Amino acid sequence: MLSDRQGFDRRWFASKLEAVYVPKNDAEAVTQVSEAISRYGREVKVVSGRHCYENFVYNGTTKAIVDMSSMNRVGWDERRAVFFIEAGCENWSVYRVLLNGFSKTLPGGSCYSVGAGGHITGGGYGLLSRLCGLIVDHLSAVDIVTWNASSNSAELHHVSAMSASNDERDLFWALRGGGCGNFGVILRYYFDELPEAPEFASIYTLSWDWTSIDTDSFADLLACYADFVSDMPENEFSLLKLTHVSSGQLGMIVQAVSPEGATHLDHRTEVERRYTEARTRFGAIVDHAPLRNPLGGHPAWTTAPIGNQSVQHVTYLEALQTLNGSGPNQFGKYKSAYMNKPFPPNQVAAIHRWLNTTPKGVSQSDMSQSLLQVDSYGGAINRVAPGATAVPQRDAIMKLQYQTYWLNASRPGEGRQAPYDTQAEAHLGWINEFYREVYAEYGGTPDPANDPSGTVAGAYYNYPDSVLGTHAEGNIDDALWLYFLNNFRNNQRNLVAVKRRWDPANIFHHAQSIPVE
Repeated sequence: MLSDRQGFDRRWFASKLEAVYVPKNDAEAVTQVSEAISRYGREVKVVSGRHCYENFVYNGTTKAIVDMSSMNRVGWDERRAVFFIEAGCENWSVYRVLLNGFSKTLPGGSCYSVGAGGHITGGGYGLLSRLCGLIVDHLSAVDIVTWNASSNSAELHHVSAMSASNDERDLFWALRGGGCGNFGVILRYYFDELPEAPEFASIYTLSWDWTSIDTDSFADLLACYADFVSDMPENEFSLLKLTHVSSGQLGMIVQAVSPEGATHLDHRTEVERRYTEARTRFGAIVDHAPLRNPLGGHPAWTTAPIGNQSVQHVTYLEALQTLNGSGPNQFGKYKSAYMNKPFPPNQVAAIHRWLNTTPKGVSQSDMSQSLLQVDSYGGAINRVAPGATAVPQRDAIMKLQYQTYWLNASRPGEGRQAPYDTQAEAHLGWINEFYREVYAEYGGTPDPANDPSGTVAGAYYNYPDSVLGTHAEGNIDDALWLYFLNNFRNNQRNLVAVKRRWDPANIFHHAQSIPVE
């Protein structure tokens, strides 16, 4: 079917797809992975939520897909006495079951349809991560089907930090942040314990009209935001939406969840105090304006309150629903960066310039969904050592996600190429040049090896970027260094060594997968 050939991002299409395998249990997974690889070799890919930002799954070489969507249970494993989440689950179903059945939650993403299979193993980051850390910080074991190149057969492994085999312990370490599509087909994640779900949450939005902002006030706004997220309580999380000038406004969303043991009244009183303080703090730089339209971006596409300059006090489930936004299927491109320190002046100037730039070939209104989203970071995330999991960025205060979207009636390979090419080239050129200029002093990427100031700290593997650094010229090490830093090759326990041990034939691969050598 045609619908099996496309993921969430409409840019990517598997034109030569011949087979889709849909295992419903462990035995079927082993059998079907074996059948798929035996027949299609290295042209087998794996999906759960289909949200990959690049064409790692859906491309012109893919012949078969192992679709994990039928393995979608979440709950309590009586035999192992642990919580479990199967790879085919989507964020929204996980949150509902854990909350309603166990009063538990995950510090995962807000985009409802993202699949657990890729989201968790890439790190698992979301609006509770400052309070609870990354999902992989809670992970205790993984069930995974790997490929034995010697016997040409698929094998099921249950790996954890307590595995008897050092090789299995290393594989478990790699699966805690090393990303999907590298080592095998993940079936299930296990958690000895999960965070208690908050009872209440509060959400507020601050917004400003672009017409009220000049270069000086923009710089002051970014400096104020960096200070704001550096000293905010860990139960708060913020998204600063630096939208293109064509959107008319830019804004900030804050979610505060109730601390354990706090009454509803105490929580509301404290959040109202913090809200008033934030309005005063940011209002001294730029006059506030009512939010007229949703602030776009992925995640938190749907934002509220709209046009309501007050705090919205809700249950935690309502907060999940309010910020539960994947947005529509569109064409899109993304880039990312971690920041350990506030924005330097040259970065501020570049950000302001590109948010006020419309590329040739499109109208200004076509850029209204383009933005730089600045997420708060730190808190509990940074209490974990850089080598404890495969995620090394444990000093950051902000995570940046560059985003641009466009709509078109056609995709590559469907004819009517001119409209698609014009829009795609304009948006891709804009975001890539934007990124390159912001990090020009480090060589065009947020490379900490070229940054003696310690401001930048690489990029996020779950926001993949196929042209990151010199990867466009074939240097995959450049991109993977930015994602994993010393965990890529340099440390004694590293991803390349794990890949060499578990997938020496490089069966599980994509354009930015871990290399064997």
